[in-house]
Amino acid sequence: MLEVSTVYLLMAMFGFVLVGIIVIHHHNCSDLIRRKRNEVRRLTVHLEAKNTVLEEQIEDLKAKVDDLDEQIAILEQRKHAR
Repeated sequence: MLEVSTVYLLMAMFGFVLVGIIVIHHHNCSDLIRRKRNEVRRLTVHLEAKNTVLEEQIEDLKAKVDDLDEQIAILEQRKHAR
């Protein structure tokens, strides 16, 4: 049978090992969260840049559509004038 002091020593060692495992797990999780946060920031910047480009293209296309509508209206007026 183990003496009481040996049992306490084993329990203390187990506690230290458990605390070590928890600390390592916490650091791993923190690193993963930091990497994911950085990935989200990078993707956000990338998508904002894409969004800006697409909004500019939409404005250009709207202007072209307006020009085409005006040209169609002019052609229809000419057609009805004849």
